[in-house]
Amino acid sequence: MDTIDHASHLVKQARNMTDKIQEINHKMLYYGEERELDPEEISEKLVLAQKMLEEIRRRPPFLTQQELVNAEADEAQELLSQAENWQRLHNSTRSLFPIVLEQLADYTAKLSDLQESLDQALDHIRDAEDMNRATAARQRDHEKQHERLRDQMEAVNTSFSVSANSLAEPRLILVELDDIIKNASGIYAEIDGAKNELQGKLSNLSNLRPDLVREAVDHAQNLQEEAVELSRNLHNSDTNGLVQKALDASNVYEKIVNYVGEANETAELALNITDRIYDAVSGIDTQIIYHKDESDHLLNQARELQARADSSSEEAVADTTRHVSGALARKSALKHRLEDAMKRLQAAERGDVRQRLDQSKLIVERANKTTVEVQQVTAPMTNNLTNWSQNLQNFDSSAYNTAVDSARDAVRNLTEVVPQLLDQLRTVEQKRPASNVSASIQKIRELIAQTRSVASKIQVSMMFDGHSAVDVHPKISTDDLKAFTSLSLYMKPPSKQPELAGTADQFILYLGSKNARKEYMGLAIKNDNLVYTYNLGSKDVEIPLDSKPVSSWPPYFSIVKIERVGKHGKVFLTVPSLSSTAEEKFIKKGEFAGDDSLLDLDPEDMVFYVGGVPSNFKLPASLNLPGYVGCLELATLNNDVISLYNFKHIYNMDPSKSVPCARDKLAFTQSRAASYFFDGSSYAVVRDITRRGKFGQVTRFDIEVRTPADDGLVLLMVNGSKFFSLEMRSGYLHVLYNFGFRNGPVHLEDTLKKAKINDAKYHEISIIYHNDKKMILVVDRRHVKSMDNEKMKIPFTDIYIGGAPPETLRSRTLRGYLPLDINFRGCMKGFQFQKKDFNLLEQKETLGVGYGCPEDSLISRRAYFNGQSFIASTQKISFFDGFEGGFNFRTLQPNGLLFYYASGADVFSISLDNGTVVMDVQGIKVQSSEKQYSDGLSHSVVTSVSPTRYELVVDKSRLGSKNPTKGKAEQNQAGEKKFYFGGSPISPQYANFTGCISNAYFTRLDRDVEVEDFQRYAEKVHASLYECPIESSPLFLLHKKGKHSSKPKPTQSKKGGKSKDAPSWDPVGLQFLEQNTQRDSPCHLSNSPRAIEHAYQYGGTASSRQEFAYLKEDFGEKSQFSISLKTRSSHGMIFYVSDQEENNFMTLFLANGRLVFMFNVGQEKLKIRSQERYNDGAWHDVIFVREKSSGRLIIDGLRVLEESLPPSRKAWKIKGPIYLGGVAPRRAMKNVQINSIYSFSGCLSHLQLNGASLTTASQTFSVTPCFEGPMETGTYFSAEGGYVVLDESFNIGLKFEIAFEVRPRSSSGTLVHGHSVSGEYLNVQMKNGQVTVKVNNGIRDFSTSVTPKQSLCDGRWHRITVIRDSNVVQLDVDSEVNHVVGPLNPKPVDHREPVFVGGVPESLLTSRLAPSKPFTGCIRHFVIDGHPVSFNKAALVSGAVSINSCPVA
Repeated sequence: MDTIDHASHLVKQARNMTDKIQEINHKMLYYGEERELDPEEISEKLVLAQKMLEEIRRRPPFLTQQELVNAEADEAQELLSQAENWQRLHNSTRSLFPIVLEQLADYTAKLSDLQESLDQALDHIRDAEDMNRATAARQRDHEKQHERLRDQMEAVNTSFSVSANSLAEPRLILVELDDIIKNASGIYAEIDGAKNELQGKLSNLSNLRPDLVREAVDHAQNLQEEAVELSRNLHNSDTNGLVQKALDASNVYEKIVNYVGEANETAELALNITDRIYDAVSGIDTQIIYHKDESDHLLNQARELQARADSSSEEAVADTTRHVSGALARKSALKHRLEDAMKRLQAAERGDVRQRLDQSKLIVERANKTTVEVQQVTAPMTNNLTNWSQNLQNFDSSAYNTAVDSARDAVRNLTEVVPQLLDQLRTVEQKRPASNVSASIQKIRELIAQTRSVASKIQVSMMFDGHSAVDVHPKISTDDLKAFTSLSLYMKPPSKQPELAGTADQFILYLGSKNARKEYMGLAIKNDNLVYTYNLGSKDVEIPLDSKPVSSWPPYFSIVKIERVGKHGKVFLTVPSLSSTAEEKFIKKGEFAGDDSLLDLDPEDMVFYVGGVPSNFKLPASLNLPGYVGCLELATLNNDVISLYNFKHIYNMDPSKSVPCARDKLAFTQSRAASYFFDGSSYAVVRDITRRGKFGQVTRFDIEVRTPADDGLVLLMVNGSKFFSLEMRSGYLHVLYNFGFRNGPVHLEDTLKKAKINDAKYHEISIIYHNDKKMILVVDRRHVKSMDNEKMKIPFTDIYIGGAPPETLRSRTLRGYLPLDINFRGCMKGFQFQKKDFNLLEQKETLGVGYGCPEDSLISRRAYFNGQSFIASTQKISFFDGFEGGFNFRTLQPNGLLFYYASGADVFSISLDNGTVVMDVQGIKVQSSEKQYSDGLSHSVVTSVSPTRYELVVDKSRLGSKNPTKGKAEQNQAGEKKFYFGGSPISPQYANFTGCISNAYFTRLDRDVEVEDFQRYAEKVHASLYECPIESSPLFLLHKKGKHSSKPKPTQSKKGGKSKDAPSWDPVGLQFLEQNTQRDSPCHLSNSPRAIEHAYQYGGTASSRQEFAYLKEDFGEKSQFSISLKTRSSHGMIFYVSDQEENNFMTLFLANGRLVFMFNVGQEKLKIRSQERYNDGAWHDVIFVREKSSGRLIIDGLRVLEESLPPSRKAWKIKGPIYLGGVAPRRAMKNVQINSIYSFSGCLSHLQLNGASLTTASQTFSVTPCFEGPMETGTYFSAEGGYVVLDESFNIGLKFEIAFEVRPRSSSGTLVHGHSVSGEYLNVQMKNGQVTVKVNNGIRDFSTSVTPKQSLCDGRWHRITVIRDSNVVQLDVDSEVNHVVGPLNPKPVDHREPVFVGGVPESLLTSRLAPSKPFTGCIRHFVIDGHPVSFNKAALVSGAVSINSCPVA
C-alpha cells in the first residue's frame, strides 16, 4: 500500500507539473498576443532567462529520485497481479454491457421515432414549399395586373396634370388665402389657449378637497330630500332613528360617487367644446373685418375676465363658462358665414378676388395689432394659470378622494347599526308591510357587505380640536391582546406656538379598562416628548421618546408604533421623506419591573379612546392631560387594520363636517402600488379581457402571488355552465375546468407536491392552454403538471381574481366545486393575459382590493397542529438560566406537548396533562393548580427561569419552584438551540399537541424580545400557519358514548395520535381514532373528500341523525337555538327534543318546503309556519326561540315570525337526547305529521344552544360531512368511521356468495364481517392493498388472500366476490382468484350470521382478529346469493355513512 500511495503521489506531482507548464504556455501565448515588448525589455528578459537556465544546469542530477524510481519499479510488478484481479472485475463489469446496450437500443428506437417525426416535419416543410411556389406564381400574376393598372394610372395622371395646370393660378390665390386664415387661426388659438387653461383650472378646482367636501355635504343634504317619503313611512316605528341613519349613510356613498361622475362628464364636455371651437376657428376664411370687431370685443371680455379672476376664482370659472358658450354661438354663425363666403368666392371674377385679397391684407394687419394688445393683457393671466397648474400638480391626489373615503367610512358604521336594526325588526314588520322593510334591510345589508372590505383598508384621518374624542371599536379579541399588543397610527403634530418652547402636553390615546386604575396602555405628549405608558396591574411603565422632541417633527404625518411583548415595551417613530425613500427611525425600549406579563382586559369592560375622553371618564394620572390638537389616523391593532371611523361614539365632533388632514404621498408609499392586497373578502374583476389580447393557439395567464394561507381562489372564469378555476388547497395549486366537455370537469392538481406556494414568498404562476386541448400549470418557471382534454376553445371573456361575489360562488355551476369562503388572502401582482398587463385597481367592479403588500399581514404569529405535526427552529436562547418566554394556546384535547427543548439529558418542556399545564425543567415539574385548560378557550402561558427559581404563569395564576441548580449556569450558552412547538420527533413520552399556539416570544441572547414569526421556522411538519379551526366547547353539554356508537373503544396511541383521554368523537367534526397500525399506502383519491367545514349531511336513511346529551339547565324559561341549513327536500325533521312520554316537546321541521317551528304550551301546541319555501338548495340561517308561552322564528335575519298562547301552569320539562337531522324510530309520531318525522335530506351546520356551539355528538347514525363536489350512486363510508348492519333477510351461513364493487380511498379497512355467538366468523378486509378473507368454522381459523395486479387505490371501481361452500372459501378480485380448503367440521351448524358492511364494532371482534380500521371509500352493487342489497333497508346505519350518495372526487 505504501508503494501505491507513493506512486499515486508521484502521479499527482507529475500532473501538477503538467498543469503548471500548460499554464505557463497559456500565459506566454496570452502575453505574446496581447502585448508587444520593445527590444530593451526583450533583451532584459532573455538575460534573465539565460541566468535561470544556467542555474538549472548547475543543480545536481536527480540520482536519489532515480534510485527510488528503480526500487519502486520492482514493487510495481507486484501491482500487476492486482491489476489482473482488477481485469477480472472489469470483465464481470463488461457482462453488464448487454443490459446497457438493451437500454441504448430502447433509446435508439425512440430516436428512430423522433427521426420519423422529423421526416414527417420535413414532408410538411416540402408541402409548405409547394404552397409557397404556388403563392409566388399567383404573386407574379398580381404583379402583371399591377403593371397594367399602373399604365392606366399614368394616363389618368396625365389628364390630372392638364387639369392642374389650368387650376394653378386659382390654387396660388387659395394658398395665399389659406395662409391668411391660418395666421388668424393661430391668433385665436392663442386666445382660446387661455380659455383652455382657465377651463383646466375649472377641472382642477374640483380636486380641491375642502371645497369638494363642502359641496359634497351640501349635495348630500339635497339628496336626502329624496328619502323623505321613506322617512315618513318609518318615522313612527323607528324610535331611535336608526333606520333613517342607516339609509342616509347608505345614500352618501352612491350620491358622492355620482357627483364625482357628473364632474368628470362636465370636464369631458368642456374638452369636446374646446375641440369644436378650434375646428370652427380653423374654418374662418374671408370674414376678416368681422374678426377684427370680434377681437376688440374679446379684448374687453379678457380685461373683465382678468379682473374677476383676481377677485374670485369661482367668478373666473363662471365667466369662462359663459365665454365658452359664446364661442359655441360664434362657431355656429361662423360656419354659416363660411359657407356663404365659399359660394361667393366661387362665383366671383378673378379681378374681384384680387381686390378683396388686398383689402383682406390691410384688415389682417390691423387685426394683428389688436391681437398684440390682447396678448399683452392676457400674458399675466397665462402666468397665473401656469402657477395654478404647477401648484395643482403638487397637490396630493389622495385628498381628492378623501370625500369619497369619508362616505365609505360612514357606511362602514352600518356594521354597528344593523344589529340594533335587527332587534327592532319585529316591531317594524308589525307596523309596516314585511316585504318593504325586508327589502330595505336587505339593501342595507348588501351595501354593508360591499363597503365593509373597502372601508377597512381606506384610512382617513380626523381633526381633533382639544375637546373632541372618539370611542373606537377595536374589533379584536382581548385574548389576542394579552401577551402581545401592537398599535400603529399616523400623527400630524399640532401647529407650533411661538410663545411656547416646545409642544404642549396632550393626551393622544387610551386602550384599557373602564376604571382606568390598572390594565391599560396609552400614548401622550409630555415635556415635548412622545411618551408610551402601559400598566399590567400594579404600576405604570413610561417610555419617553426623548431622542426626537415633538416640536422637531416635520409638519406632515409621521408613523408611530407602540408595542408590548410580555412585560417588554417599545415605542417606534418613523419620519418619512417627501422627496425620497429615506426615513428617519427612532426607537426607545422599556420593561415592567414587576412579575406581571399579561394585559388582562375584560371585553365588556374595555374602551379605546383617541384624541380625548368623554367628560364622565377619568383618565389615570399619567395620562390625565388636555385633549389632542391636530390630526390622527389609526393604522393597525395587532396588525389588523382599524379606523377611527369605526367608532362606538364620538364626542364634540361632527365627522361629516370636520375636514381631515391630507396625508401626503410619501416616496416610500408610491413604490407599494405595484402590488395588491386581498383580505379574504375582496376580489378584482376584469371585464372583456380580449380587448387587450386574443385567445390563440397558445393562451396564457400569468400572476404572482404571496400568501401564508392554506386555501384560496386565485383565478375564476364563469360562463353559464362552463367554468375555470385556479385555487389553492393546503398550499398546493389545483385547476378545475369544464369548457363543455362530454365527460364533465377536468381536475389538474399538483399530485407530486412539486410547488407549495403558501410560504409568504412571491411565486410566479402561469396557466397555459395549448392547441385548445392541453392545460399546463407552471410555477416559478418550472413545469408542474399538464393534462389533455377534449379539444375545445376557452369560452370566457371576464375573469375574477382573488375571489368572486357570493352570488357567483353560490351559482349552480360552482356550488358543487368551490366553497363560499374561498376568497384569497395575501398579495398579488403582475396579472397578465397574453403577456398584457392589467391594473386591477382601475377595474370598475374591483371590490376591497388595497394597494401595496403590508408585511405585517404576511407574518404567521399562530400555528395550528393536528396531533401529528410540529414546527422547529434554531436560535440563541438560554433555557436554563435567565430565560423568559410565553405564548397563547387553544385546544379541546386534555393531553399534548406544547413546547420542547432538550440538551443531552436536560429537558425543558411545557405540556398538557389531563387538562393541566406542566412545565418540566431538568426534571423539576411545576404544574398548574386547575384542570380546565382544554376547554377550547384561549389561555396564556408565561414561563421564567432564573438562577433561584422556576415560575409558571397560566392566565395570571402563578406557581413556582426553587431552582435546585442554583449557581450552576448552563454551559455553552452562546450556541444555537433547537426547540419545538406542538410536538417533537424525539420525545416519545409526550403525545403531539392538537390545537392552536400563537403570539410566542422569548428572551434571546442576540436580539431584542419580539413575537415569533412561525413562517421563518426551518422545520414545519403538517402544521397550518394561517387559521386556527378550534371551536369553544359547549358550556353545558357533557360527552357521553352511546351503546350504538360506531367508534371503537379508545386506547393509548403513540406520538402522533390522540391521547388516551381524548373523546371518541372529534369535537369539531367526526374523526376516527386510528389504532397503532401500519401506515396506509397512498391512494389516488384523497382520504377526505372536499367538504364544507363544520357542516354535515343527513338523510341517507329514514333515521339519519345525530344525538346530543343535555342537562336540565339547557332548557329554562327561555331557550334559543340557531342553525344553518341547505336542502332540496320538501319534508323532513331538522330538530327535536322532548320528555320520555313526548308530552312536552320542541321541534323544527320541513313541511311542503316551509319551515315549521312548534312546541307545546300545556295541552296546546304553538305552531309558527314560514310563508316562503326554503328548499331551494341555498344556505339559510334559522333562529328559533321559545320563551315561556311565546315563540319566535327568524329566517336569514330578515323574516321574523312570532306567536304566543296563554301561559300554562304546568311545568315544561324535557328529557334528552337532542335529535338533529332526524329522530330515532317511532319517536315524534305523537306530535309531528307522518311525512315530516323522517330525516330531512340536506346539510346542517353551526348549531348553537343559548349561544354555545353543539359540537360533540354522543351518537351518530348515517351522517357524513357535507361534501361539495359531484356525487354518484353508491354508499360512502367516511374516514370518521361507520358501518351498516343488513336486515335479517340477508345472512351468511355455511354456504353463500357475496359480490360487490369498491372504490377505496384508503388501502386498509374492513369490508364485510359476520360472526356468531359461538365464536365462528367470516371477515373480509383490505390491508395495504391486499384483500384477505378469514374464516373460523368452529375448528380453527383459515384464510386466503389476493393481491391484485392493478391497485385497488387507483380511483376506479373494482369487483370482489367471496364464495363459501362449507369448508371451501374462494376469493375473486378483478378476476384474480385464490381459494383455501379448511378443516371439515363434522357437526356444522348454520348460524345465519348477521352481516356488517364497511366496519365492525371492536367489542364484537374475537381475540384472534386484530382490530382493523373501518373501510374508507364507496361500495355499490352489493349482492348476496344473487339478490341485490338495498342499504336503505338496513337494520342499522351507524356512524359516518352516506347511503346512495358517493363523492366522485
